[in-house]
Amino acid sequence: MSMSGRGPISWPWALVLLAAVFAADVAAVVLAPDGPTATWWPGSGISIALLVLASRRSWWWLVPAIAAVTVAANLAGDRPVDLAFWYAVANAVEALVVAWFLRRHDDRRPTLATLDDFVGLVMGALLGGLVMAALAATGIALLDDGSMLASFRSVFVSHSASTLVILPLAMAPARRLPRSTAWEVGVQATALAAVTLLVFWPGQTLTTEFLPLPLLVWAAIRFGTFVVAVELFVFAVTVTFMSAAGNGPFGFDYERGAVDAFGMGAVVQAYILAAALMSLPLAIGVEQRRRLLDRTTASERLFRHNFTESVVGMLLMRSSGPHLLEITDMNDAAARLLGPPAETVGRGLGDLLDTSEPLDLVATRILTGTLEGWRAQVGVRGRPETRVNVAVSLIATRPEPMFAAQLLDVTTEHEARRRLEAAERLTSATLDTTNALIIVCDLYGEVVRTNRATTAISGFPEEAILGSEVWELPFMPPGSSGYPTGLPEDVHAQISRETGLITSSGERRQVLWNASYVCDDRDRALNIVLTGIDLTGERTAAGLNRHLLEAAMTTALIGIDPRGRITVFNTGAVNLLGYDAQDTVGTSFIDLLDPDQVAARCPGETPEECFARLVAGVETDRETPARDWTWLGSDGRRHTISMTLSMAADTVAARLGYLCVGRDVTEARASQELLVAALEKERVAVDRLRQLDTAKSEFVSTVSHELRTPVSSIVGYTEMLQDGSVDEPTPTQRRLLGSIERSGRRLIALCEDLLTLAGLDAGATNWDRAHVDLAELVTSAEEAIRPLLSGRELTVTFDAPGPVVVLGDRRQLDRVLINLLSNAVKFTEDGGRVECRVQRSGDDALLVVTDNGVGIPEEEQSGLFQRFFRSSTAQQRAIPGTGLGLSIVAATVAAHGGRIEVRSAHLEGTTFAVRLPLARLAGVRTG
Repeated sequence: MSMSGRGPISWPWALVLLAAVFAADVAAVVLAPDGPTATWWPGSGISIALLVLASRRSWWWLVPAIAAVTVAANLAGDRPVDLAFWYAVANAVEALVVAWFLRRHDDRRPTLATLDDFVGLVMGALLGGLVMAALAATGIALLDDGSMLASFRSVFVSHSASTLVILPLAMAPARRLPRSTAWEVGVQATALAAVTLLVFWPGQTLTTEFLPLPLLVWAAIRFGTFVVAVELFVFAVTVTFMSAAGNGPFGFDYERGAVDAFGMGAVVQAYILAAALMSLPLAIGVEQRRRLLDRTTASERLFRHNFTESVVGMLLMRSSGPHLLEITDMNDAAARLLGPPAETVGRGLGDLLDTSEPLDLVATRILTGTLEGWRAQVGVRGRPETRVNVAVSLIATRPEPMFAAQLLDVTTEHEARRRLEAAERLTSATLDTTNALIIVCDLYGEVVRTNRATTAISGFPEEAILGSEVWELPFMPPGSSGYPTGLPEDVHAQISRETGLITSSGERRQVLWNASYVCDDRDRALNIVLTGIDLTGERTAAGLNRHLLEAAMTTALIGIDPRGRITVFNTGAVNLLGYDAQDTVGTSFIDLLDPDQVAARCPGETPEECFARLVAGVETDRETPARDWTWLGSDGRRHTISMTLSMAADTVAARLGYLCVGRDVTEARASQELLVAALEKERVAVDRLRQLDTAKSEFVSTVSHELRTPVSSIVGYTEMLQDGSVDEPTPTQRRLLGSIERSGRRLIALCEDLLTLAGLDAGATNWDRAHVDLAELVTSAEEAIRPLLSGRELTVTFDAPGPVVVLGDRRQLDRVLINLLSNAVKFTEDGGRVECRVQRSGDDALLVVTDNGVGIPEEEQSGLFQRFFRSSTAQQRAIPGTGLGLSIVAATVAAHGGRIEVRSAHLEGTTFAVRLPLARLAGVRTG
């Protein structure tokens, strides 16, 4: 982590702060008067700031490091060894105590966001000063090296002031100042510096030390806590150094002997303490007031937004004039219900709503406290079809009673309720006309409703069934346990069961029962519905199944008993294999299969074991996956059959055997083999085409190499002829030579593009890998495209606010930017605009080039990055180009691990956005 943000600082920053502690302590010792203590000790404030900024887990090495740095600073200032070690330990203890005090509640970095935070800072500064003063005085007494009282006073004031001045730099939240106040900050800072220097200038003895304080107050009122903390620190350093040099009113008192050195130091630090105690809380209070005002303004905007944009009609009303509920404001939803504001504002709510109770009476009851609020469903005058739910409540009594009303259009719900009631009547009629038994029970099994078919089929009247338990229905056969037994655990599932039914006349019938739940809109079970279908008549048609099996069909249906013997052999199987159905019944099913294939798939197994393997898993999976087997016909012919096996069971899941379903796929498999062979030929053709493409790329690369050398010679000799090295050319010759040179350079550029693309295709990107600042590339690109703007009337802007570092090849990335910018200039007409900006976007660097030129039709953008692509717009306008630039850009960006995006439309401009991963730099955040 870096020092930015709210996380702990990294160890490089910690070392920087330790170095600052050393430098500050050395300076304090050098400026100290002739005595055991210094009148100013900024190292303590920096040490405390270091511990406050660091994680608690790193204190174990930071505290000893602070002590070691303090020892080194004291020894560097020629302090006695014993006194240097004592002060070092005391300084480390002080830093640890204050840091623990400020972070005693949690491990987060303390801030100066509220006055309570400032009180904590002041208490911490005083606590640190007392601890350090007590330890210093104790050390002076033990070492017999000075006055305890003078040392206590000087150390207490200097260390308290150091903490209170330096620590806010680490705690004060930074805030971006508006641009409109930038000049004011400069004026105020200049005035503060000038007044401070004037007051503490050498030879200045007037007691004018109060003059800088109003300027600090100015900063506290206008610029926030962080600016005040910075100015206070600079002010404290300036006052301390100039006073120590004997300048200003405090230095004058010391020079003329009014106070000694320690007294003068204590007075200076007390003066700095007073400035801090005056400016910092004022800045915090102003900052709190600003945040509170922002929140209040945001709340007011939110209220107005919610009021205006609410889908519920909202009214504001006051109690004045002839109406107790006079409308003063309304939102759009209310206007759609009651009418436009021009016609409704100023009228009473009772004039617009059709209520059974006068609304003025309702308002009176609310005002007297006999009614807290009023809700009702009412109509709207002039719109009899509209129904509205209205709620009226009192929101304020002073300076005058104010009411709020919420209106919700429930016309649709009202109509839906009416339709639901009609649907209920239709449902009842449907149940009574359905030719199936329908019994509705509660969740305890008690019958609460039946239909007419139940009485018609069972013969028992509805009165004999209602109120009965489902397991005690009068038409249940003896020994039955309910219809059906058990209920599904899932409320969306249903179970089925076929049982007998004995009618009131003693006739026995077969009924298939389905049981399911009726749930509400929250999936909570409300009732149980039993639906019974009379299957008696269907059972008389059982012989149709045999007829179906004997009918002519192309699918083989073979019934098999649990031992693997054939029990049913349908006509489809007879037609397929040629066997007689009667001859196959009782034979083993395995005998129908090719013996060689059976031996290969079931080696060393008997026919019974092989059949057991075939039907393994049928009971759990209900059906085996389709698999090809070879069946032998009666004439010895082999048939490829796609075969599945499923279990046949009765209504109580007792296994009766298996059903084999087979389809002849001999011709289909032969077609598949032909298709596989064709696909193999196609694969070989594709490989050949790929080889041809590689040869083509090598040919282009070779031709480009061979072409570039003679063209370069032509361009060189042309330049020699142009500059008169051989003979001075005539104007006509010079024009022709210029044409030759331009054409030659265009051929060289085309060769370079072809070689670059060939290298990218071959994966030969032997580029430099270094840290490249895209902001610097933008600056160089601005100069590179300047010749393209000669004679053009284009507005070209560049925005690269800070370093944006990526890892890549500077020359190739510069080429990407130049290609995009040159395209933007080339495809933008005079009077147009071209913008280029570089910024960070998360973990990516974002390079954007935007123009308002001719654009690219959307239907052509899919081929934008293909080689030699030329848009129809460019062709129509005869804009020169090879169509290789964007393909090189896309390939280069991809080679750098990035991506490129385009947004354009015909005659609406074009935006290219290149995203590249940011480089990771040690100790620097890249996002």
